Amino acid sequence: MAADLEIVELGPEQVDDYLALFDDAFREFPDWAGCYCAFYDAPAGQPFDPEEDGSRHRADRAALIRSGRAHGLLAYLDGDPIGWCNVAPRSRIPNLRRFAEAIVDPGDEPAVVMCFVIHPDHRGQGVARALLAGALDAARRWGSPWVEGYPARPDADTDGLPWAAAFYKGPLSMYESAGFTVTRDMGDWVVVRRDVARG
Repeated sequence: MAADLEIVELGPEQVDDYLALFDDAFREFPDWAGCYCAFYDAPAGQPFDPEEDGSRHRADRAALIRSGRAHGLLAYLDGDPIGWCNVAPRSRIPNLRRFAEAIVDPGDEPAVVMCFVIHPDHRGQGVARALLAGALDAARRWGSPWVEGYPARPDADTDGLPWAAAFYKGPLSMYESAGFTVTRDMGDWVVVRRDVARG
């Protein structure tokens, strides 16, 4: 399927497609249905409750996309949005949350992959891999020196979460097969990196 996918950088014209994907992406984990990928937009210390505040998150994220200030990639199949990768230059992520521990030099400006959302009907078909390849291409356009991700370790304690929720940053094996290497071990998760110049 990956060869049939179109990877598109998010812009104001994709706002309806973005919302349509998120409106139907969390069938098996409805607790996260109200996130709309606003988790890393919320200021530090501000409560974040996707169950209670879903409509607000949806509206806030839509406004951010319409303003041209949101970054990321959408995957399309036959014109339908089926996947999302939240990737952006690190300075454009307002709140890295616990993944801020990965920062060694605040002056560095990698592109960072914060999450993947794949429609339930299209998981396990290479959509996330295509989005990760698209993230490398986007990082080149942005002038980022490398792309960084924070996947969970394969043996991480998932507390019974569905697989797609526990590994929403993408599995470590996917990054490794795309040429990323582990640069730091953070316990339940690792820092992976790939230089953009490798092509």
